[in-house]
Amino acid sequence: MEKQYQTVNGTSYDARTNQQVIDVLESVKESKTRIIVDYGDVETGRSWKEEFDIAGRIGRSTGTIKIPLLVHNARSMGGGALLDHCIVKISTSVGKRVLYQHPKYYRD
Repeated sequence: MEKQYQTVNGTSYDARTNQQVIDVLESVKESKTRIIVDYGDVETGRSWKEEFDIAGRIGRSTGTIKIPLLVHNARSMGGGALLDHCIVKISTSVGKRVLYQHPKYYRD
């Protein structure tokens, strides 16, 4: 089975990614805003409470399929692939302003 993508402004997001999440990621990529992502179960809204590799700026990989990356800082040369279809909350790094939150979001 081949992975399905939806491409927005040259970036290929997982086909299962919520459109609001894509809109926020595109906006913060353009503005170079540093964010914190909270991954979780997109059906229930429950956070996985990840603590590592969750903060940075949005970048884009090179190659045939350009996926979103979470780049640690402006001096970094790359970053890890973003699990864009598993995001339940996005906040700004400075000020912790919520940019997106799953309607049933919770952290237990």
